[in-house]
Amino acid sequence: MLSIKNEFKEFYKAFAYLDIRELIENFAVFGGFDKENIKLDDDLFENIEQNILNNYHLLKKEFFQNQDKNLILQKIAIGDRKQYAIYRGNNSITQIKGRILYKELYQQNIIKKEFTRESLPKREKNRYLKKELRGYSPEDKLRFVKNFDRFWYTFIYPYYKELDNDIKQNCLENIKRGSDKFVSLTFEELSNELIKEDIFGLNIIQSGGYWDRHTEYDLLAKQDNGRYILGECKWTNQKICKNELTKLKNKAKYLPFEIDKYALFSKNGFSESLKQEKDILLFELNKFKALLRG
Repeated sequence: MLSIKNEFKEFYKAFAYLDIRELIENFAVFGGFDKENIKLDDDLFENIEQNILNNYHLLKKEFFQNQDKNLILQKIAIGDRKQYAIYRGNNSITQIKGRILYKELYQQNIIKKEFTRESLPKREKNRYLKKELRGYSPEDKLRFVKNFDRFWYTFIYPYYKELDNDIKQNCLENIKRGSDKFVSLTFEELSNELIKEDIFGLNIIQSGGYWDRHTEYDLLAKQDNGRYILGECKWTNQKICKNELTKLKNKAKYLPFEIDKYALFSKNGFSESLKQEKDILLFELNKFKALLRG
């Protein structure tokens, strides 16, 4: 299985005429799609309409007819992706049935696991754990192996009844409303790859999302000297301002280790006041071209 960095490079080889913004947003949608069968000659939404919505009846044959699997995959696509989330508020799938379905989805290379880095609450001798920590267990998260499968279960499957009748407008409008939020997860994954590139001299030995019982973080990178970098990734049309750094520093107070530096990754750049800050790493879109080297 290719890493997301290598998948991104392969996607670039097929669509090298796209600029870096177009490359990221189209990769978020079409990654894992048969590259020989798509044309990406227009803006993102026209590409989606031409390649996906107009071919819906053909494409849907490649997806499950099993309703339970479809419901699980939809929940992974639009929920918090935590492993046991499908059981919460869902009486139709028992834990035994869910484990069987998960195993099949793993074996079919539809989903993969993203392991938690949260440590179990420490038990001190002769002291009880706080009530809210008793029985608490950190949860792994689930990711789709293919970006296109995630796109399908986020935007296409929920509208299958309308699309079966060739009604596309509501589906397309929902895609336009939710596209930035959807692309942001892929942007986070690529950001966690970018910070490891040797041209930045950060000597990263581990990087990925981090979540615990308090909150979630887009990026937590560990350097070979044991120091940590905490990052936030913003796929929006606004420049990132200084208040985002302030919010990130406040979130860092919940972490069980000290942060050495902060990193911000932006689709649309940074405010001038933020650029004047010290001990912060700023990554604009052009820096993502480093992922395409070689």
